Amino acid sequence: MLNSFKIELHCMTCFSFCLYPAASAPNVAPTGTASQSSTYSSQSPRTRTLLVANASLAIDGNKNPEHFGGSCTHTLEGDTHWWSLLLPAVYRITHISITNRMLITQRINDAQILIGTSTDNNGNNNPRCDGVYGINPGATRTFNCGGMIGQMVTVNLKGSYGALSMCELEVYGEMAAPSFSAVVMGRSVEVVEKKLCWSDALFYCRDFYWDLLSIRSEEEQREVEEVLKSVSFPLTERVWLGLRRDLMGDTWFWMSGDSMDFNDLKTQSTWDNTSPCGAMDSSDGFHWGDRPCGEHLHFVCLKDIQRDNKRLEFYSSSRP
Repeated sequence: MLNSFKIELHCMTCFSFCLYPAASAPNVAPTGTASQSSTYSSQSPRTRTLLVANASLAIDGNKNPEHFGGSCTHTLEGDTHWWSLLLPAVYRITHISITNRMLITQRINDAQILIGTSTDNNGNNNPRCDGVYGINPGATRTFNCGGMIGQMVTVNLKGSYGALSMCELEVYGEMAAPSFSAVVMGRSVEVVEKKLCWSDALFYCRDFYWDLLSIRSEEEQREVEEVLKSVSFPLTERVWLGLRRDLMGDTWFWMSGDSMDFNDLKTQSTWDNTSPCGAMDSSDGFHWGDRPCGEHLHFVCLKDIQRDNKRLEFYSSSRP
């Protein structure tokens, strides 16, 4: 069965310079502007100075977990608490890390991490990335957000322990590439204005969406054609799909695990004189065909999780 295959792509087909390093995305939190529902002030028992637990202390790069160390946020007691970060641009956020305080650690418990593009209600209406159900004293915990798209990150706590407090929040991701959204046969797709080699396009879609697009029927093919005709930016002559061929065989298949009941390949060449990576013409006949795996093309991602499909595993010798 194809679903059990594990495919490895070596540097001969996609050189290391085209690797898309999503796992090494930078912490972009310090570039944003932080705010919170209220701000608690207290006097340090050691220095007798006034400590104001401003929202900006969570993005100052200082993970000191001691509240009186002067680098932790803290709201006033009340029914609802929130902390928000407005980034300077829209990002695809892979994960968020939060560092808890050393004492009274429950003041982050049961908080919700929200990410989105809406600034209404201080971001509290945006989609949920994850819930914070306890972080050990002074520890940092990472939450996987799967490439959620947003400019606003909000931590919302509905007053279970009287206040919201944390000592550092880091946001990892990359500035979103321009893209074009559409719906094809009930499935959400994204045409990405970023030129990558085939393997990096696959990793990009899997990091930030679900997979490279599969096309399962002639009707779906026609709808994809209409999407490509409507894209708001100039496309490369071909766009990558999740189309792949056996390295030493003539069988083509979809990396998403969908069946190849429909086929629009222009030619049925043998494995020894074709590339194993498949693309689609972005105009004219919109046929499929093989392209050199290292070629940098635009690509189409499938956004919706296909729970009934088992994606084929993929490895690259140049990806960490």
